[in-house]
Amino acid sequence: MKKHISIIAVGCALCIAAVGAFTGCSNGNKSSGPSEALTTDVTVTDETEQAETSTQGEVMVHRIPITADNAKLQSRTVMKDDVLWLVQSGSAAEFTVSGRNASLNLAGSSGINNFDPRYAVYVDDKMICDEIMADKDVTVSLWKDTDKTAAVKVMLLSEAMYGGIGIRSVEVESSSAQPVVPAEKAPLTIEFIGDSITCGYGVESKSPSDPFTTATENFSKSYAYLAAKSLGADYITCCYSGYGIVSGYSGDGTKNDKELLPDCYGKSSIYKDYGSDWEFSEDCDVVVINLGTNDMNYVAADPKTNGDEFVEGYKAFLQTVREKRPNAPIICTMGTMGGDDIYELIERAVSEFGDEKITAYFSQTQSMRDGMGADGHPSKKTQQYIADVLAEKIRNTLGE
Repeated sequence: MKKHISIIAVGCALCIAAVGAFTGCSNGNKSSGPSEALTTDVTVTDETEQAETSTQGEVMVHRIPITADNAKLQSRTVMKDDVLWLVQSGSAAEFTVSGRNASLNLAGSSGINNFDPRYAVYVDDKMICDEIMADKDVTVSLWKDTDKTAAVKVMLLSEAMYGGIGIRSVEVESSSAQPVVPAEKAPLTIEFIGDSITCGYGVESKSPSDPFTTATENFSKSYAYLAAKSLGADYITCCYSGYGIVSGYSGDGTKNDKELLPDCYGKSSIYKDYGSDWEFSEDCDVVVINLGTNDMNYVAADPKTNGDEFVEGYKAFLQTVREKRPNAPIICTMGTMGGDDIYELIERAVSEFGDEKITAYFSQTQSMRDGMGADGHPSKKTQQYIADVLAEKIRNTLGE
């Protein structure tokens, strides 16, 4: 049967021109080679023509851009130049693909400080690709020479400041009028606001003395992702390593006002290419704030003055979150990497704010016996423990 190529997009010519490297990623092992040239006749049709032809049972090679219309989008994403960019820790697109010889066309943004973004691709919940995106254009094979319908997920594993992963399109041979459809939304959505602990910083490192690299940062191993998974929930994230409420991380206790999470909350990302305002259009059932760890040294330098400043800063941020999430319970926590004194200030801020739907609890401090990741960050075992405690807190908050 004669095959045609259908390109369904605004700006189809860009998709035709985007030819990248081919990778047969599987379980983190990357192999590359040139893309095979299409030998079939090429017919470009618009969406209406494609649907009419497909309903007649003709097999077509569809090249379909991923958008909010045909994918469930997790966390913050940006549409730019007809490419869907995953720009926050855990940002993901989930959809079902029906057809034969399916593949993904991905785009990469240049990282910073020699750190490129890390991403994963899953088919029916099985990871088939776990890579550092060092190229601008990559093709990932989903399956070959098999007719099937499968759930596909593309997720950014590293954090926002090191760049995003772009999804140009899905290419699949299919006779279906709609070979790509969105995954179903979960009944519960949780927003996670935090720092490196939420990002999954160094969670896959073997030693606390290991330095940071995106190769060992993995949001899918963080307490946030694990708690959401346990609850069957979708999620939204805003998290940056080293960021705080009134001061980012400071080794000597001087104030670092360049790395404040409240300054990032209203942005899609602080990465230079995706710094658009975030519209907060999605529903949110619960908010979790895990901040304060990076403020510790600054507050300790002058506990009274800087402590009061922290309380006022925390209350101001609670006000911002409450304005964006007017009905959601807010759970405040910290303590995994220490900080009893900071937690007492958080409790004070919550009490003074006076919102009965805002609560706080101290997250038990990590232990060496459970291992530690890079720069003394939580290990996989600790992250799982934090997730289990948080999931129970959320269940209790929602009355489940």
